[in-house]
Amino acid sequence: MTAVHARRRVAPPPPQADPTETLTGPGRAVRIVAAVVANTTLLTALLYFFGLVATQVFFEHFRVHYTLLGQTPDEILARGADGLFVPLAGIAFAVLTAAFLARFLKARLSARRWAALLRVCTPAAAVLGLLLLGVTAPITVNPEPFRAYPGLPGLGFAVGVVLVAFAWRRWGSRSGRGAALGPVESVAAFLLVAIGLFWAVGDYSASVGTRRGFEIEAQVPWMADAVVYSTDSLNLAGEGVRQVACAQPDAAYKYRYDGLKLLLQSGGQYVFLPAVWRSSAGTAFVVPRTDSLRLEFGPPGSTPPPTC
Repeated sequence: MTAVHARRRVAPPPPQADPTETLTGPGRAVRIVAAVVANTTLLTALLYFFGLVATQVFFEHFRVHYTLLGQTPDEILARGADGLFVPLAGIAFAVLTAAFLARFLKARLSARRWAALLRVCTPAAAVLGLLLLGVTAPITVNPEPFRAYPGLPGLGFAVGVVLVAFAWRRWGSRSGRGAALGPVESVAAFLLVAIGLFWAVGDYSASVGTRRGFEIEAQVPWMADAVVYSTDSLNLAGEGVRQVACAQPDAAYKYRYDGLKLLLQSGGQYVFLPAVWRSSAGTAFVVPRTDSLRLEFGPPGSTPPPTC
C-alpha cells in the first residue's frame, strides 16, 4: 500500500486592518489637520501675518506708517512670536486640562454614572455652544464694543463650535447610528475652530502691538539722549527739540539738533521722538540715514553745550 502523505497547507494569517482605516470621521480630520500644521511654511506664514499685525499697530501708536521703514522679515517674525506665545500656551493648557479632567472623571466614576454625566453635559454643551455662536458671530460686523477684550470673541466662537460639534456627535452616538460627524463635517468643524482661533490670535497680536507702544512711550524719558548733526537744515520742529546753527564756517556739520530720542533705525530710516513725546500730542520724525548725518548719544537728561 502506498502511503499518501497529505500536504498540510498553512493558512495565511488574516490581513491586518490598516489602523488609519478604522479611524472615525474626527480621527481622520485630525490626521488631515496635523498634516497641514506640520508644514513649516504655513507656520512661518502665520508668524509673519501676526507679526505684521503687531507691527502695524505698534507704529500706528507713534503715528508712523510702517511701510516707510521697510521692516525686515526677521523683525516682523519676532513680533509674530511675541504675539503667539501666550495664546498658544493658553490653548494648550486649556486642552490639556479638559483632557485630563475627562480622563479623571471617567476613571473615577462607574460606567453608569459616567453615562449619566454625559447625558447631562450633552444638552448643556449644545445650549452653551449655540449661545456663544449667537453672541460672537455678530461681532464680526461691529467689533468696536469688544476692543477692550482682545481675543475673547474669537476664542468664544471656537469654543462654541467645539461644544456644538461635541453635542451633535453625542446625540448621533446615542441614536445608534454611530458617529454623527463624518470626515467632511469634521474638517468643516476644524476649519471653523481654526478661523475662531485665527481671529483670537490676530486680536491678541494687535493688542500686543498696542501694549508695546505704551511700554516704549513710558520708557522715552529714560532713553539715551540723541544729538543729530547734519550738513543741511532738517527743519525738525517739536516740543523740546532745539536747532543750533554751528558757528564755525569750516565745520563739516552746519546744524545740530538736540532734545531727541532714537526710537529705532530700520530700512535706512531713523525714527526720532522728542524727549517729551506723548501719544496724545507728539510728533515723530522719520529721517533718512545718510552720510550727511552724525549721531551722538548721551545719558538721559544731559545738557548739551550751547554751541557746536
